[in-house]
Amino acid sequence: MVRMNVTRVMIAMLALPLAASAQVQTLIIGDGGVDWLGSIEETIGLDTALAANGLQPVELDPSVNVNVGPLTESGQYTSIFGAVWGISANAPDVLSTDGKPFMYGSRGRRQVTDGDISLASDSEPVDHYTMDFGFPLPINRVTFFPPATGRLTLKGSYGLLLKDQYPRQYTLSASLNEQEYLFTSPRTTDFDDVLERKLNQSERIADVRFSTQFMRFVRVRFPLRGFIAEIEVYGEGFAPQTRYVSQLFDMGEPVNFGRLHYVFEKYSSTGFGTEQELTPDAPVHLTVETRSGRDDTPLIYHVITELGSERVVDLKTFNRAPAPSGGGSDAVKFQGVAPGQRGSVQDDIANWSFWTAAHLSSGEDIRAPDGRQFIQVRAFLTSEEILAFGRLKSISIEFSPLLANPVLGEVALVDEPNPQDGVVEVPLGELVTLTYDVRAEFSSPSQTGFNGIRLNTPEAVELQRFEMGEPLAEVQPDSMVVDDESLVVYFPSNPVAQATNTPIRLTFGTRVFNFNTLFEGEVFQIGGENLPQSIDGGDASSLVSTNDLRVFSPLDKLEVLSALDLGSSVLTPNADGVNDGLDLSFTLHGIEGAEVEVGIYDLSGRLVQRLVSESRGEGRYTELWDAQVKGTHTPPGTYLLRVAVDTDLGTFEKTRTIAIAY
Repeated sequence: MVRMNVTRVMIAMLALPLAASAQVQTLIIGDGGVDWLGSIEETIGLDTALAANGLQPVELDPSVNVNVGPLTESGQYTSIFGAVWGISANAPDVLSTDGKPFMYGSRGRRQVTDGDISLASDSEPVDHYTMDFGFPLPINRVTFFPPATGRLTLKGSYGLLLKDQYPRQYTLSASLNEQEYLFTSPRTTDFDDVLERKLNQSERIADVRFSTQFMRFVRVRFPLRGFIAEIEVYGEGFAPQTRYVSQLFDMGEPVNFGRLHYVFEKYSSTGFGTEQELTPDAPVHLTVETRSGRDDTPLIYHVITELGSERVVDLKTFNRAPAPSGGGSDAVKFQGVAPGQRGSVQDDIANWSFWTAAHLSSGEDIRAPDGRQFIQVRAFLTSEEILAFGRLKSISIEFSPLLANPVLGEVALVDEPNPQDGVVEVPLGELVTLTYDVRAEFSSPSQTGFNGIRLNTPEAVELQRFEMGEPLAEVQPDSMVVDDESLVVYFPSNPVAQATNTPIRLTFGTRVFNFNTLFEGEVFQIGGENLPQSIDGGDASSLVSTNDLRVFSPLDKLEVLSALDLGSSVLTPNADGVNDGLDLSFTLHGIEGAEVEVGIYDLSGRLVQRLVSESRGEGRYTELWDAQVKGTHTPPGTYLLRVAVDTDLGTFEKTRTIAIAY
């Protein structure tokens, strides 16, 4: 793991124009831009020694003990990744997410990873140790043994050689399950994956070897206690889950963000020290996330005041303050803290966005909000195979000047512009009419304005009115495009610019299918050189009071599968154009993806025809069945239509009876 102090990275000299006349520029991280090492705030499981060639996971040397790394300047023990071991008698309250290893268990837990094989971990026999490497690793060998020297000083066995007092019984187990690590009893319970259980250990050195497998947690339990000097762990292959977090990039001024591109290569090898080959179909994956902000820190730091409350301070003041006993610098609540000590560290949600949903392919639009001066990137490299890995060569971010500053949007029900507490609440799956107000301001003569607007919508919407001005008056847009996921309105005849800056209102009918729906939008300049600019939720109109782009539905009324409707319950497929086929529609709520099965069954439960078998997300769906099976008319009679949705909460289904008559 590598962690650096959070500092701003100015990129003005590294922003490369895509074309000489264009306003769009590109920030490149890695090959051809800011070098990887200079961009890092934090890495977990990545080999920074190879950063000149790109970011890739650490490869374990099978001859090197994972548990022992260099001592810190203050004499603390580290793993081979340079991360300091956390030590406790008991499991931590929460799982570490920063890649730091942790050991809990019997006394001597600090000494079993000190690299000294000559001294016992403790003056008394031990019975268990549980370790967390900080992130999953490909492990194939665990060794433990008693000290080579020393004699017992205990009453009744004084003078016996310690090397002969090794544990005569042990169980070695491993896991990737954090619940096992945090909540099982280390004295009496093994992890589900038992690597070896020995009830009669006759040799001083226990050298347990097994096929290489990914694991994060290892437990060694000694039903018959004994003395050990060290626990050594070895592996081979590449870390399967790694992370890169960039420092903050200062764009110099608020900007709009465009697309995110990256160069990512997949490799495999046949073992340590062998040639690594480019393998395009290797089961290796990359996801990239971004967040943007208005100031140079995504966090808010506090110190404790004389009155026991918290006061906001800058990072330098926070780092100078002493940490409270019983809590680290990232603790949120403390007991017995003293004035002047560090308080909580919280996300600055007023000035920074949350991390975006993952970008799964190069060239996608950046989802972090526009109009921000700072941006940060994090990437996750994962692999499903021990000897396969990915190499991230570069990440590039498009950006351009603002069209306006800011562009605010506000959504409301047309007949309830000022709802209680400012919350827009609508029923799931029912047609409602919404207003969407947009207002722009201009802070620089270089901001050119816009003449188009795009809204992301949960379904194809019906635009009822497009209005502009103060007071609002209906305007005929030059053109518009409606599809299943967006509404785009073009108005070059009435552009919004510094000289002609007027508010906008769109009124449209739609349904929502989730208890929390964000109506994201952006404005753009048709044929312009600048990138589109996202619309921020805020006070866009004095006529409404929601100050937000979100619409909510009551969670207690969330029904995953609803509104199963049939065009007719009787089919007469005689080619007369009336009820020749079955028209059916259904609505899915509150799911990103679930397996959906739609089928026609006879009354004995036999499947007659499968209409749908695939993963689908929230929305309204329509299907058509022509009353045929493999080109043959279905016999007349009574049948059942079944729609089933398989989710983590269980299977939701609805059935309808249909009849076929000729």
